Amino acid sequence: MDNTWACRVLGDSRLEVLPTITAEKLAPLVPPSMKVTVTVSPDLGIDATLALTADLHRRGVRVVPHLTARGIAGPSELERIIANLMELGIDEVFVIGGDPDRPVGEFESALDLLESLATLPKRPSTIGIGAYPEGHPKISDDALMSALLAKQRYASYAIMQISFNPEAMLTWINEATAAGFTLPLYLCLPGTIRFDRLVRIAMRLGIGASLRYLEKQRGLARFVLTGGARYDPWATIGELAESQDAARDRIIGVHWSTFNAVESTVKWVQEKQRELGCPGNGSA
Repeated sequence: MDNTWACRVLGDSRLEVLPTITAEKLAPLVPPSMKVTVTVSPDLGIDATLALTADLHRRGVRVVPHLTARGIAGPSELERIIANLMELGIDEVFVIGGDPDRPVGEFESALDLLESLATLPKRPSTIGIGAYPEGHPKISDDALMSALLAKQRYASYAIMQISFNPEAMLTWINEATAAGFTLPLYLCLPGTIRFDRLVRIAMRLGIGASLRYLEKQRGLARFVLTGGARYDPWATIGELAESQDAARDRIIGVHWSTFNAVESTVKWVQEKQRELGCPGNGSA
């Protein structure tokens, strides 16, 4: 077991939230060591994301807004968004294509938005993009890899979509590296959410096979936390910590899809850091 690696990735934890939570409620829950990333709700739109981002920033939280290409009208709206973020002092964004089947404007993909973003005289210095180690239900593997290689020139890091299968992740990292992919990666895992909710999310994201892998390989006893049917992230992180595959070291942190279960996710991370004897003992 490589506790040093586990401590390193837990030490770079990001908390993804939905823009349905208030900054007043969220800010006190976020340790200084963690960033918050704010998703885009299809119902609320990008303005709700930007409003929560600004409010969190004013409260001293390090925050990263998601920009969904299909939800932004075009270059003019993108320029307005970026200008507002830069004026606030927010220097990092996470760019994805987005869920809508029909874009609201001329950006069809994350690559389209990234190319437009690159033309702006003032833009964030740090940009994240998405990656799909277990594929995408609507996009072929070849198309995903081509897009990833095209996007990486504009990006600083990539966040892998939720996966519970370390073998699949490591295989994908090796294949992507061989194809020319070089960015550092964040592992993406749900927070300590209820098992029944996790199953619904996995089905919606098209990662049911990954969920079945975890249950089969690790058993339901390790799949849930003591005292309730909740997901235990150590089932995935622990297996990666035991791996001898050098591809694992491309993973630099954990992006937690908390689904707004922020307090329990932070508690789990800090308790695991103390258990592992990580520097700082999970106190910040």
